[in-house]
Amino acid sequence: MSAKKTIPIFFRTTDSVGPKDAFDYWRSTVMAGTELAQLDSDQPFSASRKVAASRHGSVFHTISRPYSLERKPHHVRGDGREDMGIMLIIRGRGYIEQGNNGALLGAGDISFQTWGRPGGGGGLTDFEEIRLAVPRATFLAHIGNVDDFAGRKFAAGPLNDLFAAYLCAFAGSVKVMSDAETGIAVESALHLLRGIINGQNARGDGDLSANALRSLALARIEHRLHDPDFGPDALAADLRVSRSRLYAAFSGGEGIAATIRDARLDRAHDRIVMMQKAGGRIGSIMAGCGFTDPAAFSRAFRQRFGLSPRDFLAQCAG
Repeated sequence: MSAKKTIPIFFRTTDSVGPKDAFDYWRSTVMAGTELAQLDSDQPFSASRKVAASRHGSVFHTISRPYSLERKPHHVRGDGREDMGIMLIIRGRGYIEQGNNGALLGAGDISFQTWGRPGGGGGLTDFEEIRLAVPRATFLAHIGNVDDFAGRKFAAGPLNDLFAAYLCAFAGSVKVMSDAETGIAVESALHLLRGIINGQNARGDGDLSANALRSLALARIEHRLHDPDFGPDALAADLRVSRSRLYAAFSGGEGIAATIRDARLDRAHDRIVMMQKAGGRIGSIMAGCGFTDPAAFSRAFRQRFGLSPRDFLAQCAG
């Protein structure tokens, strides 16, 4: 009896190149078709990805240091890809934005991203992700209109946990599956996903609600934190909404400027935590988070976290 023909498995890792070439290797090979930016260039970059590819859909298992990616119109025109990615965050934090949708992502969240439209996203910390990529027509037949879901997330919860368990089991066993078995597994995953979506009463909405606008704004803030000139006016221009509408979406909180400042400080905090493991400079972290005045940065950091950046680093090291 002949052995079962299983689907092909591909594995890429930066371990195959030197540390100085790791990010360029990842950007030019694994992430070709996007613009990739390293969020903490002082830190050594490392990443790995396993891909199981079939005509029914592909499973990606990625472990990586932080990076930000953007897929622009010329990328879309250049490769003609239209598959829909269904992403499950296993650990870490990230963001996604596409069309009128966007969100911050954490462990257990499910989100959607299509390669057939411009958009962006990335990992804000070290992260692990499992992604199921299916043809556009398959997604349309089983779930719905791609444009209604791209850039959206479904927050972690019991139903997500069920989907996560299935997707992790699928990713772990796909290496011994035939093409036909993979097709059955993909269809089952989409059936389970449809139940989650129906359970959360998800629907596409052509007009941005205040909550949707706020979610998209938070994702855009994470994308542009490195830019010291980025502020409320630039955010409104990016989202193509009026200042009054944007401010209304943040009413009841500290406001947009404070939200941007706190996001900068939170990223600096995370980078300092990572820096004590791999080395780096506080000045570089400050600049990478959009601060230009060391004294103002130190003062704001102390006000938010109770310690100056250097004292916090010393505490982490201790």
